Amino acid sequence: MSRPVPRATRPSSHSPSPAPRVTQRTRNAPRTGGALTGGLRLGAFTAGQSLASFDAQVGPAALVVTYVRWGTPARWLAHVIAAAAANRAEPVLELYPGAFGHNASQIAAGTGGSDAWLRSFGATIAHSGKPVSISFFPEMNGRWRAWWSHDPATYVRAFRHVHQVLSSLAGSLITWFWQPSAMHNSNPDPMPWWPGGGYADVVALDGYYYFPHDSFDAIFGATIGFIRRAAPVVPIMIGETAAGPMYGRQAWEITNLFAGIRSHGLLGLVWFNRTQHLAPYPFHQDWRLQDHPAALAAFRTCLARYGPLARLTT
Repeated sequence: MSRPVPRATRPSSHSPSPAPRVTQRTRNAPRTGGALTGGLRLGAFTAGQSLASFDAQVGPAALVVTYVRWGTPARWLAHVIAAAAANRAEPVLELYPGAFGHNASQIAAGTGGSDAWLRSFGATIAHSGKPVSISFFPEMNGRWRAWWSHDPATYVRAFRHVHQVLSSLAGSLITWFWQPSAMHNSNPDPMPWWPGGGYADVVALDGYYYFPHDSFDAIFGATIGFIRRAAPVVPIMIGETAAGPMYGRQAWEITNLFAGIRSHGLLGLVWFNRTQHLAPYPFHQDWRLQDHPAALAAFRTCLARYGPLARLTT
């Protein structure tokens, strides 16, 4: 989810923290419940809008984001997975603290009902037979997440524990996202939170066009470089992004976003398609493409230029 950045500064230039290098494909087993075709991966957080409506107005999304609180009932999760599959999309289930998992320390330990819910979640995925992507505690390196991601070592233990439990139940259906905030502005180097290549199938970077000087490389460039040095074979995509109308250059920013994805060889992007005005965050704005005709036209032009678009095969 979009969060504030306190001041306009350039990305940090300090060296990345040590991280293990990866030399082979990271997924534990081939997925059996479907796969995405080749092409640019378009995803969306639709904020309550039906995915079918988004597809018709913007373009066909192969990924659809849902925020999942720890303890969410299994019946609702089953509905989310089935609804995405009915629209030929894969759900990206972003896991957040909730009633049975308040923070990374508790989840790493599996206490307080955390593991029981996690096993129920895994059984729900397995019963569905549908592919899902899972992102554990996104933006874990952001200061606004510190109260529940805790320190990097605790986060890594929790990530690996969640991976172990869910993979034992539904591993062939799961793509694992590691989803830090990009080193835009004063966001820190995310590599201390890196769980290791055996645990992450895709790196999904979050970052927004917040300032009038922003560009793809200013937002994402430094972080992409750090990740490629640590894990050169793990694919990267933009896990959450948007550009708004605040500075009157929204169409340019969208064009720059797609060009950056292509030039850096990324898989695609997830667009945060929500009207967002949450005090005291000065950079929140109306990110919905349908509310800005020039932006929507630029976005659709880029989809045509950089396509074809990936789709779920089953």
